[in-house]
Amino acid sequence: MINTTHISYQNLRKINPEAARQAVLEYLSTNGCNKADAAKVFGVRRHTIYSILKKHKEGDLHDRSKAPHYIHNKTSLEKEELVIKIKNLTNYGPERISDYALEYHQTTIPPGTVRNILRRNRDQITHKKYKRKVYRGKREFIDWYSAKPFEIVQIDLKHIRDQKALSKDQITHLDKYNVPNYQWSALDVNSRFKLIAFSKEKSWTNGLCFFLWVTSWLRSNGVAVEIVYTVDNGEEFGGKSWLKVKELRKLLSGFGCRLIQNHKGHCEENAHVERSHRTDDDEFYCPRAQLICGEKDLCEEGLKYIYYYNNLRKHSSLGKKTPWQHLKEQVPHLDDNIRLARPFILDRAAVKLGPWSGYNVLAQHHNLLFLRALERS
Repeated sequence: MINTTHISYQNLRKINPEAARQAVLEYLSTNGCNKADAAKVFGVRRHTIYSILKKHKEGDLHDRSKAPHYIHNKTSLEKEELVIKIKNLTNYGPERISDYALEYHQTTIPPGTVRNILRRNRDQITHKKYKRKVYRGKREFIDWYSAKPFEIVQIDLKHIRDQKALSKDQITHLDKYNVPNYQWSALDVNSRFKLIAFSKEKSWTNGLCFFLWVTSWLRSNGVAVEIVYTVDNGEEFGGKSWLKVKELRKLLSGFGCRLIQNHKGHCEENAHVERSHRTDDDEFYCPRAQLICGEKDLCEEGLKYIYYYNNLRKHSSLGKKTPWQHLKEQVPHLDDNIRLARPFILDRAAVKLGPWSGYNVLAQHHNLLFLRALERS
């Protein structure tokens, strides 16, 4: 008689590999050890049946280790023990451990090998990684509705090539002419007055440059109130680096400004500038993207748009007034030149900020890197 029963050996293995092999052996004991029949019933090849019988003969039905039996270039046990000993003694990294072993033990161990040894023997390392815990404290309450002009300015970064807003043809056109990919926005919560700039890189260097430009532009045109900047947790605004955030706050405090980081994942805390990005897509990038053929065109089109946004476009949240009309009502002494801010490319200006811990050097300025290397030598 032909057995038409089917049992999934693979499903049994997922539950318990040893029990699955034992079930095969018990079946073989009932069918006269017919291996072909057992393979058909359990849905496996005969090779698997022979493997199970071999394991049964050896007296061990457990899974074998898949690690290789022999590694021809494996580091010797003495070197592994030496690396672990140096690590526990000094807590050095791979480079310094390699130098230490060569200097004090006359043993050559490449840094890459040291790194692999430490990774394999984590449980033997007594020096554990120390992660600095930074307590940011509770975020300060921001009252949007009672804020006066420029008391609260929201800053954010917009990705220009937004696939949800632009068509594939428009994105391809921007790529063809190597148009910068990022728009930096600073928006006053009270008046919706907006300043923008562009960049190719999303970097801390450009973020620092944008903060300085926005602050200097406002201060030079009659804005005297304390400015509170609210930003998200992007690395371009300091992000998780407590040192960058600390230094940025120290720098801005000299201009009478403060910096507040929003809660992570809460874009609604920058709601006004986030909403303005949708207007940017609807009224600037969607209708004008095909006319932008490089950085110069982007700046020219950006100047026209931001003039329209601040001086001509009526906002329903301002009672059908333009941001400039609302500003003049609130702050009559404000300099008229403030509304003529010209967008620019941050990457070009950021390298001229000054040699502040290397923040003046960007990745695309290879010639600048080369010149500085020559100066040091």
